[in-house]
Amino acid sequence: MVVALGLNLQWGHTGLFNAGVAAFVGVGAYTFGMLSTGKFADPGVNWYHWGPDQPWDLIAAALVSMAVAGFLGVLIAIPTLRLRADYLAIATLALGEIVRLIIKNERHFTGGDLDLQFIPRPFGAFVPEGAYSNGVFALVAIGTALGALVILEFLARLPWGRDLHAVREDEEVAMALGKDAFMLKLSSFGIGCAIMGLAGALSASYYTTITPDQFAPAATFAAYVVVILGGSGNNRGMILGGYLFFLFTWATQQIQGYVPSDWTLRLVYVNQMVIGLLLIVIIVFRPEGILPEKKYVPRTQ
Repeated sequence: MVVALGLNLQWGHTGLFNAGVAAFVGVGAYTFGMLSTGKFADPGVNWYHWGPDQPWDLIAAALVSMAVAGFLGVLIAIPTLRLRADYLAIATLALGEIVRLIIKNERHFTGGDLDLQFIPRPFGAFVPEGAYSNGVFALVAIGTALGALVILEFLARLPWGRDLHAVREDEEVAMALGKDAFMLKLSSFGIGCAIMGLAGALSASYYTTITPDQFAPAATFAAYVVVILGGSGNNRGMILGGYLFFLFTWATQQIQGYVPSDWTLRLVYVNQMVIGLLLIVIIVFRPEGILPEKKYVPRTQ
């Protein structure tokens, strides 16, 4: 849901096609992981962890993760936003693979294929591992998603949010009316990437161990499925779309216990095929998604 909210700001509200969503989520996850784990006793094993002897405050680590992902988004957007939209898609797609390969191969920096472990969960010192820990994390994640939703809904109602829609619908007309289209797109892209970094921090804290392959291009595809399913341009639709997408994936996992063992691995690919077919059906018969964006209609005298 949080990833989809960030992507919806870029694509749904501004019309920017970001093909490297997984990269920004991965940057946020690894930044959070390295900042929150601190130094461990055995530098020969955990020497790629950063931070003081005690883990950093998780909120501060998450905020830094957002800042790093947002800054990376701005860096990649500055030279590409002035070009045609497809250049941004190409640049972000290449960035996604570059980031994943750097994370995977630079062991002295990220741990590489040794994985990044021992990432703490919120209130981990007070809540034992198990069902209680999952429940507390669920509350934190839901609160984070709702907080991001409230902030983005507030921004969408500001003149800045309406200007984003103007740029999305017709950039030349918006510029003729005195709008700085480049700065609007740059701010939208940077904020969206920062939200994706926050989602990465949540993901790292939930799994407590992260690997580079978690942030493969398939993660970008899943984010677009949620946005299209929920309704591009409607922030509330991202909550519904994210829930439905997770529910479908969860149902597939439950089915694995009732099928022959030789079909267990095949279900993963069947799941991807069904999601792809579902996406095609939605685009053909309901391209506006389940919860379409509410169009602004000016009042008449």
